[in-house]
Amino acid sequence: MAEQTDSRSYLPLFIDLSDRKVVIFGGGPVGLRKASLFSDYAHTIVVSADFVPELKDLSSSSSVELVSMDLLSVSDEKLEELVMGAFLIIPATNIAELNDRIKEFGRRSGALVNRVDMADDVVIPSVIKRGGLTIGISTLGSSPAVSKYTRKKIENVITPQYGDMIKLQDEVRNLLKGKVAEQKTRKAILWEILEDRSVWEALEVSYEKGYKIASDIVQEHISKKG
Repeated sequence: MAEQTDSRSYLPLFIDLSDRKVVIFGGGPVGLRKASLFSDYAHTIVVSADFVPELKDLSSSSSVELVSMDLLSVSDEKLEELVMGAFLIIPATNIAELNDRIKEFGRRSGALVNRVDMADDVVIPSVIKRGGLTIGISTLGSSPAVSKYTRKKIENVITPQYGDMIKLQDEVRNLLKGKVAEQKTRKAILWEILEDRSVWEALEVSYEKGYKIASDIVQEHISKKG
C-alpha cells in the first residue's frame, strides 16, 4: 500500500542537474529505469553487487558509473563516502531495511532522497520530452497505472512536431524583432503560426517545409503593413 501523502505538499520544479551527482543504490530493473532517466542530466552512479545487462550497456555509452559493492555488508564509513556530495540519493534495492539505512545516510549528508517504494523528499515524474517541451506526470505514488495511462494519452496528442514548433517559434520570434516594432503585432503573428493547421501538417513532413509556410505568413503581414 502506498504511503499517504496528505501531509506533504509537492511543487513541480525543473532543476538544473548539470554538475550534480545522483547516486542510485540497486542494480536491478528499477535502478536501470532511474539511471536511464538521470544519465541524460547528471553524473549518475549506480551502486550494487550485481547489475542487469542493460545497466552495463548504459554505463559504456553514457555518464553512468557503476560501483560494484555488497550493500548488505557495506560499512558506515563507506556508505558515508558514497553519498558524500550527492544532490539526490535513490535507495532502489528490494530490501526495505537497507533502503531505510541508505536514506538515513543520505539525509545526514544533506542530499534529497527519492524512495522508490514510498513518497519522500522527491517524487520523480513520468517524463515526456518533445524537443524544448518537457512534461512531467505524477500521481505521487497513489496510482502508477493512472500515471502511465495519462502519459500514453498525452503522447498521442503532444506529437514530436511540438518540439519543431518550439524551435520554429523561437526562430520566427527573433526574425520578427528585426522587422516588426510592435510587440502586440509580433505576438499576433506568432499565434497565427501556432494555430495554422498547414504549418503543423508541413512539420510532419519536414522542419524546412513548416518554416517555409511560417515565413510566408510573416512576409504577408509585413507586405500588408508596408
